[in-house]
Amino acid sequence: MDKNYFFILFIFLIFYLGIFFAPYFMNLSFDSPFFSVISMIIYQMYSMTCHQLSERSYFIFDHKMAVCARCFGIYTGFLVGLVIYSLFSRIINYKTLSKWYLIISLLPMAIDGTSQLFGLRESFNLMRLLTGLLFGFTVVFYVLPVFLEVMNNTTKEDIKTIFKSFRVKKR
Repeated sequence: MDKNYFFILFIFLIFYLGIFFAPYFMNLSFDSPFFSVISMIIYQMYSMTCHQLSERSYFIFDHKMAVCARCFGIYTGFLVGLVIYSLFSRIINYKTLSKWYLIISLLPMAIDGTSQLFGLRESFNLMRLLTGLLFGFTVVFYVLPVFLEVMNNTTKEDIKTIFKSFRVKKR
């Protein structure tokens, strides 16, 4: 097994658990304001990628999750895809699937979101979750091979060159 795969899995798992830690710490905030601050920081971090609307979110510990139902589906699908990818694909195989699988997996989510946006129908959280799961699961097979290829083929000299390019030059 590739160590970079496990690194990506570990980092994503920490990210994924934050979705649950935000409402959990908010629940603990009744005992200590410290947990309220931690919870608010976590919610703020996830607000960069999700609208977090209450009516489109699931609740645990009597508080909304850090992301909406669709984002939760995408992240859950991504996590499941990460695990399944390692079981059915050689980690050192950097080939991605045909782009049509990605487009097909995106269509249900796009149709659901667009039809609601234009007022044709009202979506519901289970539909958001399921369309997100499909897309999140599929996107792993496009993102992970690229990340692994870059990580496995990057040398220390490449990293030094990248950091040198960010240095501020004196005038």
